[in-house]
Amino acid sequence: MLTDLSIRDYAIVQRLDIELHAGMTCVTGETGAGKSIMLDALGLCIGDRADAKAVRAGADRAEISALFSVERLPEAQAWLDRAALLEGHECLIRRTVTSDGRSRAFINGSPATLAQCKELGELLVDLHSQHAHQSLLRRSVQRELLDEFSGASEDASAVAEEAASIRALKLELETLRSSSNEIAERRDLLNYQIDELAALSFGDTELEALESDQKVLSNATWIMETVHAIAEQCASLSDQLRSSVSQLSDDRLGTKIDESRELVASSQIQLDEAASELRRFLDGVELDPERLGEVESRLDTAYSLARKHRIRPEELAGHLETLSTELENLEHGSQRL
Repeated sequence: MLTDLSIRDYAIVQRLDIELHAGMTCVTGETGAGKSIMLDALGLCIGDRADAKAVRAGADRAEISALFSVERLPEAQAWLDRAALLEGHECLIRRTVTSDGRSRAFINGSPATLAQCKELGELLVDLHSQHAHQSLLRRSVQRELLDEFSGASEDASAVAEEAASIRALKLELETLRSSSNEIAERRDLLNYQIDELAALSFGDTELEALESDQKVLSNATWIMETVHAIAEQCASLSDQLRSSVSQLSDDRLGTKIDESRELVASSQIQLDEAASELRRFLDGVELDPERLGEVESRLDTAYSLARKHRIRPEELAGHLETLSTELENLEHGSQRL
């Protein structure tokens, strides 16, 4: 219910304050008395557009305020509550228009858009005139009145929900169909890439082992020659130290030399052990061009696939899982279609 309307410097009105009460209020007057100005001013508060012509000549701006009681308007209260603008049982809408055409709106003191004013206004005011806001001419209102009169409001709501659900499904179907060609192309590419990576069957830690094998196999000759020479040196030094230990065991040297003799003997033993370890290492090194070719071929394939997919070689196994997951999602989308 509109309880107060205040107009300042609007059209030909310099100042007008109207206080309304419960019940029916009639505003009468001959043509040109200004009745329509009141309705136009109220229309500005509930979202009508305005321009500089709305400002009274000689004034800087026009200001219209409309105070409503929303105590018996639960829909309006709910709207205000959702917008965090509810203040008791009253709602004040204020609109200003400057002489240069700029406009501002406020709902309960907070800035608001014209769209908000219009949306709220439809819950507060129902104007039936030759001008705007003729709600009886709106199809939505006509349908609502017809549904209420026929007692079919609940059925109408159910049909509206079903219609909304059908529209959503149609939209989803159109989206899936429009992208079906792209999905098919992507699915073919994923199948090819997955088959390629699966054929390689590259393990998580295989790269490190292959690179180590490649390093040993490609340098087998040098490794064998170098390690063999060092093993021989260790054996030769061990023989020399063994002779030294024998000389240091002479009783004529006394017991004070015992600690030194033990150190030399320990070194001789360590050299023997080192020589044995080097020989065992040599037993595992062999010239195997065929195995070297296999290792290098597998590494080349891994490096090539990694470059192709723009990832590091050690990420090949994880990338295969990622592609497989994407393919499963695409297949699910096809089933959905």
